[in-house]
Formats: sequence, structure tokens, C-alpha cells
Amino acid sequence: MSYFVTITFDLSYASISPHGNNVYSKITDALDNLDYSKVVKGKKERTIGLPSNTYVAKFDDDFEHQSEVVEFVKVELKKIFRLHSVSGKYFISAGANWAWKIGTF
Repeated sequence: MSYFVTITFDLSYASISPHGNNVYSKITDALDNLDYSKVVKGKKERTIGLPSNTYVAKFDDDFEHQSEVVEFVKVELKKIFRLHSVSGKYFISAGANWAWKIGTF
């Protein structure tokens, strides 16, 4: 079964991490290495950028329930936060039958 996963986060006091505000690009690189993306492709294969600190991935693994996917992603994100000496809040969403919409107002 496929799952579409969305991660978004806010860092607390990023500027005092050992990487300074550059920590955002370090986290982006780490998530990119795990096949997360900052873009989605629409129906017409047009690439669309996501809002800041928002990443998506598609999992084709054999998780029995989406809560297992969320837990797996949480553990990986926690490793990345620890590696870069940052803390903050996060939101992870996973769904098997997904739809998405992106736009501006």
C-alpha cells in the first residue's frame, strides 16, 4: 500500500544551533537524502513548490497501518533534529487515499 506523508515543523531558537540559521538547509538536505521533497507535481506534471518547512514523500512500504508510517517518520525526524542540535514542534500526516491542494490567497 502507498502512503503520502507530509511533514512540517517550526524550530525553536534555530539561530543558536551550532549551524546557525543555516540549520534549515542542513535539515532540508537530510530530508532530501530520505527522499522527501519540497515540491509536488500536479495533474499536468507541473512542479509546484511547497510552503516553507513543508516536505512530502510517498511510501510504498508494507506498513499495516498509517500510524506505523507516522511513527517511523517521527523517529527519523527526531534523529535529524538531534543530529543538528535543534528542537521544535512538528506535524506529520500520512494517508493511504490522499488528495491535496496547493495555492495562494
